[in-house]
Amino acid sequence: MKHKLYLLMAAMMTSAMPVLAAAEPDETGMTMDAQTWCKSVKAGWNLGNSLESAGGSWNNSDWTWYDVWQPDRNKWETCWGNPVTTEAMIKAVKEAGFNAIRIPARWEGHIIDYDQMTIDPQWMARVKEVVDYAIGQDMLVVLNTHHESWLENNPYYQYQEKINDRLSKIWTQIATTFADYDDHLAFAGINEVQVNWAQPTAENQAVQNSYNQTFVDAVRATGGKNYYRNLAVQTYSCNAYYGLNGLVVPTDVVEGRLIVEFHYYDPYEYCGSAQYYYWGKEYASYGATPSSNENTMKNLLTQAQQKWWQKGLGVLIGEYGVSNHFDATASDDVQKVQLENQEYWYKTFVSAVRENGFAAFVWDNNAFGNGTEKFGIFKRNGEMHVDNPYALRGIIEGSGQEYVEPQPGGDDPADDWYSKVGKTLWSGSGYMAWGDGLQLPIPASEFEGTEADDLLVLYYDIDGAAGYSMVQFFDGNWSSNPQFVYEGTTDFQFNFRDITGQFSGAQITPLVIPAATVPTLQSTGLMIQGFGATLTKVVLVDVSEAGLREISSDRHEEVLYDLMGRPLDQAPASGLFIRNGRKVVF
Repeated sequence: MKHKLYLLMAAMMTSAMPVLAAAEPDETGMTMDAQTWCKSVKAGWNLGNSLESAGGSWNNSDWTWYDVWQPDRNKWETCWGNPVTTEAMIKAVKEAGFNAIRIPARWEGHIIDYDQMTIDPQWMARVKEVVDYAIGQDMLVVLNTHHESWLENNPYYQYQEKINDRLSKIWTQIATTFADYDDHLAFAGINEVQVNWAQPTAENQAVQNSYNQTFVDAVRATGGKNYYRNLAVQTYSCNAYYGLNGLVVPTDVVEGRLIVEFHYYDPYEYCGSAQYYYWGKEYASYGATPSSNENTMKNLLTQAQQKWWQKGLGVLIGEYGVSNHFDATASDDVQKVQLENQEYWYKTFVSAVRENGFAAFVWDNNAFGNGTEKFGIFKRNGEMHVDNPYALRGIIEGSGQEYVEPQPGGDDPADDWYSKVGKTLWSGSGYMAWGDGLQLPIPASEFEGTEADDLLVLYYDIDGAAGYSMVQFFDGNWSSNPQFVYEGTTDFQFNFRDITGQFSGAQITPLVIPAATVPTLQSTGLMIQGFGATLTKVVLVDVSEAGLREISSDRHEEVLYDLMGRPLDQAPASGLFIRNGRKVVF
């Protein structure tokens, strides 16, 4: 009765469309919940710049198309330079090692009745044909609405009702068309909602959240297998940091069937714009690298793990990639290292994604060469020849990483090892915004007895909506910058997104105090300030008292403990742990 009542009410609420009797919920063939589905995606690929292409330009003022140079909109699939998608293409992707495909699809250009938002049956049949190519290869599939400019460019209250009405009507039709498909097929509601890629306002976030709820309600209202289908909802602009603070997970009538989607081209100056030729700590000796590195990547995925995965949601990275680029003036040997660096990025990312259980789909737009936005892997115009073997190798090697069951932190951020063995210098809740926020002075008296290699431990929450997050250290007179060490890097300031801390409610990062900094702390104290994060505690740990001076990296069979004192069932891939009273770094 509960199912019938919900379906009737949802159908009545979707729009002014004729109310069709929803099918009874049907769980046949729908055994995978969201997390099982995501873990099953070994390697995902995007059919980029095909079904979402357009043969005209969109006027966002009056919501019409203009300069339409391809009047047959059912031929828009090839308007961005790609050939008609064939079953042989999808088979080649499968044979290369991918077992999942994301199919971006544009619907706005194919509406024949705007009152009901009726999709052209010929276009619907074409999208279905491509989906069937992938299902026929036993691949997992994500189908979305993509480049719906009327929706993606207008996250404002004044358009909210109109957009949600259109979105509901479109998804009712898509869901009905694919109603009999089993759990190989998942839906993703929208794509990158944004306004000039600027930081979202509260209004932008609220409207985006309403789109997600409308999408879920519309699909569920069709009943049948759609009642249990895995559905992906998006963070604002598919930016993970905006989602960590701003995403409101939709209410749903069935448990465990929602997935949170974001995209990852980080750092963009390496992945997209090709400003840097090297990325990561492993390649820093070869040339300039952006500050965003392996730590940034793993830190973000850990936050997504705790924010969403550990609450029963799936996590999907709908797009990721590195534009193929190298220094054309450099020697062949140098270019080879730069291309191998791209392979390293792919392997590092996909491995970290798989370790967390997330699904990820590489963006392949069939664009080749050397420079910006060259994300092509398979040459669709050339019998699917692999033109970027570095990308493919990195993805397939990384996809071999097995899922590692997470070790959740305690609910209470204070219930941690550092607090138990260290001295709390300050606790509270102070938002850092340079001179307009927390500027925390810690007197010199607090550092009496401090020695080199002791730890200054910061507890904080990153503001996902902030453009960046940073902490800086000064002496009490603001005349110098005391240096600290994190994983071999010595500096007076750190980007919070680039340092991987221990997680227990709040994020926790231990910084090593070098010998040169000790006299400054003991004579003038320390001032802490920053931006884009809330500082909640500062702890000083005397490592000699904690018995953690010796460092070991041996992986042997004795019991390993996390910093909360809990035994681990299996060896972790990375992090700081304790074994036999010694610090162990993986």
